[in-house]
Amino acid sequence: MHSRFDQFRATPLGQQLEALIDDPARYPEYAALSRVGVAAVAAIADDIQERFPEVAHDTTARQFCGALVADRMRRHGHEVVQARGRIGGAVFSYGAVFSARPVVLPFAEVIASLARMPEALAARMAAIDPAWRCRRPAGSGFSMTEHVCHLRDLDSVFAQRIDAIRTAPLPVIASVDGTALAAERAYQEQNPELALAAFRRGRQRLCATLRQLDAAALARCGLRDGLHRMTLDQIVRELLDHDRTHCLELEELAAELAQEAGPAGAGNPAA
Repeated sequence: MHSRFDQFRATPLGQQLEALIDDPARYPEYAALSRVGVAAVAAIADDIQERFPEVAHDTTARQFCGALVADRMRRHGHEVVQARGRIGGAVFSYGAVFSARPVVLPFAEVIASLARMPEALAARMAAIDPAWRCRRPAGSGFSMTEHVCHLRDLDSVFAQRIDAIRTAPLPVIASVDGTALAAERAYQEQNPELALAAFRRGRQRLCATLRQLDAAALARCGLRDGLHRMTLDQIVRELLDHDRTHCLELEELAAELAQEAGPAGAGNPAA
C-alpha cells in the first residue's frame, strides 16, 4: 500500500473503509468482476454510496479505496490488464481491471519486468506536457516529477534491503515514508529527466544483482518493520508491485491533467 495513504489510513474513515474492502468475503466479488472484464473496485461501489456518502466528495478517500482494492488483488496474484476501466455509478468513474485468474510470474520474468520499467516510465513521462510535470492531482497524489524522483530513490532503498537480506541473518527491513521523503528532498525542485537517467542506471545495477540470486538466496528472510518475515523473493516481487502501482498512478495523473487542460490544451499548469 502506497505510503502516501498512511495518514488517511489511520483516520476513522480510513479504518472503516479498510474493514469493508479487506473483508475476506469480498475477494470472490473482486475476482468475479475481473473474469468479466469489470474494474474490481465496482464491487464496493453500492456499499460506499449507501453507507459512506461522504466518500463521493473526498478525492483522497476514493483514491484510497481504489489503491486498497488493487493491493488486495495483487496479493492474490492478479495483474492489471487495463488501467482505466469505465465504471457506472456516482462514486467511481474508473478503476483498474485485473486478470481473470491469478498469475504467478517465474522469477526470471519478474526481473525482466523490472528491467522494462525505465522505458515504461519514460513513455508515461512523454504523455505529460513538460509544463505540467510539477502539477499534483487532486487528493494526495504525486506530481510526475515526484513519481520519477521517488522511483529513483526507492531503488536505492530496495538495493540496500536486498544486500542486507543476502548478507545478514534476519535483518530488520523498515518501511519508508515516501511522502516525507519527497518533502525532505524537495522533489518538486528536481529535474525529472536527470532523475529518470539516474533511475535507469540504478535499475540496471539492481537487475544485474537479481540475476545472480539462487534459490537459497531467495529463501533468506528479512523482518519487515520488526514484525513480518518476508523472503527475498517476496521483497523483489514487492518492488514489481511498487512499479505497477506508480504506473497506474501516472496513467491516472495523465488522464486527469488531460481532462483539466481540455480539448484545446488550455489550462493553468501551476503546481
